[in-house]
Amino acid sequence: MEVLNSIYRNCADSNGGIKKLYLFPYVKYSRSQITIVNNVLTSFPQSTIFEFEPLADYSAEQSGQENEGGKFFDLSLSFQIASHPEISKFLNKYFRAVILDRNGNYRLLGTFNGLSCNSVNKSSGSGKADFSGFKLSFDGMEILEAPFFTSLDIVTGAESYLIQENGDYLLQENGFKIIL
Repeated sequence: MEVLNSIYRNCADSNGGIKKLYLFPYVKYSRSQITIVNNVLTSFPQSTIFEFEPLADYSAEQSGQENEGGKFFDLSLSFQIASHPEISKFLNKYFRAVILDRNGNYRLLGTFNGLSCNSVNKSSGSGKADFSGFKLSFDGMEILEAPFFTSLDIVTGAESYLIQENGDYLLQENGFKIIL
């Protein structure tokens, strides 16, 4: 986006849509375990996340609202998957979602309150080219906008290792890598 006379205008090279989607079960963390600075997620407890193959009809929306209780953001996420062995267990459970948009931005949905899976619909279509699978819909509400972040390592807790100038890992006597 560029600023033109204090009004934001989309850049010509901005693309809509979700490139990848990751889900993981909601776990209640204290606010001190999740750090957000200027709407950028800088730290998050290590989590195991699951990637979902992109199919048609991925959609994520966020809308700002204000009422007598203050400002909040409504979040919604819906997507289609071909199958999942335990799809019925998703219903009425809380999750967090990471989306990677087609502009290369990661966002965390359901940061503090999670997203509730409110519907799981099975569709078989009427023709050969029609979608056959499940459509899942999630919604949630947060006080803060869904934060951006730069790498899945922030959520997955990938470890950094000490590397020497020649590119080799610095190893301990037992052959294990030294973790920073």
